[in-house]
Amino acid sequence: QEDMSRLGRDYLKVGFYTEVMFKDKDVRFIAVNNGIDSDKQSDNDFTPFLNIINEWYAKDTSKKVKAVLRAKGMSGKHVSPVPPYGYKKDERDKTKWVIDEEAALVVREIYRLYLEGAGTKEIADILTARGIETPIIYFKRRGMPVRSKSEVPDVWSMATVAGILKQEAYTGCTV
Repeated sequence: QEDMSRLGRDYLKVGFYTEVMFKDKDVRFIAVNNGIDSDKQSDNDFTPFLNIINEWYAKDTSKKVKAVLRAKGMSGKHVSPVPPYGYKKDERDKTKWVIDEEAALVVREIYRLYLEGAGTKEIADILTARGIETPIIYFKRRGMPVRSKSEVPDVWSMATVAGILKQEAYTGCTV
């Protein structure tokens, strides 16, 4: 390992591995940057304290990141790096979203069909039958990041339609 923090953040688990598991399995553990070598007992005296410090540091960093994101959100700025389908980042201000007219037409159609009484399955079937690109295909075609690993990315799913219908950002709210 480069250093102890790379092994883990939970000092109890790290301690278990370095003090018990590795010894039982005859594994030599070396953390170069911390000067720790499990073959040299004198190197291991400070290791438990180092593990606790690493856990505290990770928790403190997590709290700070959450505080920054919360402050950003409370100031009306979006915290998601990728806008939802139907929006895109403003060219002049990347913290703002503007309507992506091409995708927004599909979002509006989904809401229209829903308000006319169509369910999510029916809407998904209609969009697929019309050959309308799914958000996955739409984002891929534009070189945008795609998180989904759908086996049928060209078929609209009930979950995708339901996700769009539940998306608070479409109400005009900053979420």
